[in-house]
Amino acid sequence: MKNKALKLLSLGLASLVMLGTAGCGKSGGGSSGGKSGKKVFEEYIKDEKAVDLKGYKFKIVDFNTDVWKPDTVDDTRKQLSIDILEDVEKKFNCTIEVESVDAKSLFSKAQPAIMSGNKFADLIGTTEWAYGQLLGGNLLADLSKIETLDLKQDYFNQQIVNLTTINGGTYAFSADFDAHLYTQMIVYYNAAIWEELGLPDPYQLVRDGEWTWDKLLEYAHKATRDYDGNGIVDSESDRWGVVAGSGDLISAMFAGMDGKFYDVDENGNIYLSCLDAQSAEKLTFITKFFQNENVLYKRENQGVMDMFTQGKSLFMCRINSNREELKDMENDFGILPLPKWNKEQDTYKSYINHNTKIYSIPNTNENTYEAGIIITALARRYQSYTDLGLEEFEDVLYRFDEDSEMLRKYINAEKKYELLDILRGVNSTILKPYSVMIDACVNNKFSDVVSGITSYKDAIGIALQEFGDNLSK
Repeated sequence: MKNKALKLLSLGLASLVMLGTAGCGKSGGGSSGGKSGKKVFEEYIKDEKAVDLKGYKFKIVDFNTDVWKPDTVDDTRKQLSIDILEDVEKKFNCTIEVESVDAKSLFSKAQPAIMSGNKFADLIGTTEWAYGQLLGGNLLADLSKIETLDLKQDYFNQQIVNLTTINGGTYAFSADFDAHLYTQMIVYYNAAIWEELGLPDPYQLVRDGEWTWDKLLEYAHKATRDYDGNGIVDSESDRWGVVAGSGDLISAMFAGMDGKFYDVDENGNIYLSCLDAQSAEKLTFITKFFQNENVLYKRENQGVMDMFTQGKSLFMCRINSNREELKDMENDFGILPLPKWNKEQDTYKSYINHNTKIYSIPNTNENTYEAGIIITALARRYQSYTDLGLEEFEDVLYRFDEDSEMLRKYINAEKKYELLDILRGVNSTILKPYSVMIDACVNNKFSDVVSGITSYKDAIGIALQEFGDNLSK
């Protein structure tokens, strides 16, 4: 494990490095190049062939334009973005333009433009929940028909491609433009509380495949303390076992157990997949975790970080983050993957939440030949963007050497996406399984969640059929 003093020293050195890169300006060949002057993405494009696109103007619409053209260059990843776009523009004789459109207003801006026949953009980047509106509005191109875009390549996220391959067409993809490092749910633990309780090596639990939700619950109970003396753990003054945003935790628990609300069959048809016996057992466990165990301090995401960093909880279930509160946390902390359902589950699954970004192309875009070439060139180069992101967590944030192992071997390597998050904007009926879980777990309206979801089964089936029929038009 890393020594605390050594960690503080690394933080100071990291700050000096960032100050040094801030003065690099926006010219190419900056801080991402390394001592040799070679750009770090060159290893990913060794066999790439240049194509003259004759000055084609490629337009990206995205709610986060910083990943493409940052306003300021104060770290190595931002400089890398500058280098990548300049290299693609030069090699393929094109110009890349970027427009910022907030995810909440994307549909209202895109729909009238696309419905009137305008291209709107070559590439749209938005959250999973906002993407559903575009898909449900039948505004997106079938990417499988673009000859210059081979989504089977490993620099495209195959899970997203598979989840959005519906009725024979593929309607979204993801690549390392957004590596999903900052939207994957993990478990943080307070190392001081862990040591106080005399718990076994957390990292060895993970390696041995024994890090399960039952184990987390056991340790969470041991951690609770009634500090305000009223005889029950029930306030911010007490110490809890777990803090988390309630909605995110429901999804993270089910995904971590390798559960699925929806899935796609071999014919590309979407179906409700959470009513089998094992799924029912998992959903019932989650409901009891919320309703009966009294280890979870229920709240929305606001305030969760403060509770954890102030030592008021053993665990925090939250997205991977490099926020200042964690950097400044007095107690040491470590990271673990989401627990497994049981020891027999093959691998740990890291839920990628609904705010993660995916990409699509409007069905009015007649320049898909050029778009496919440029998207491929960007995807290949942005693999190095993920490399730097992983190094940032390891070098600037994490306190223990084992956390790097957890991140690379168990968290980032086993991502889990939920089709419900992608479809939630298509039709409110499709969201019902999640709504039932919220009513049960957060609002305590009932406990039989399986019956609650089953009551919507027919309505969900009709909604999915209508969606499929509309997509096929």
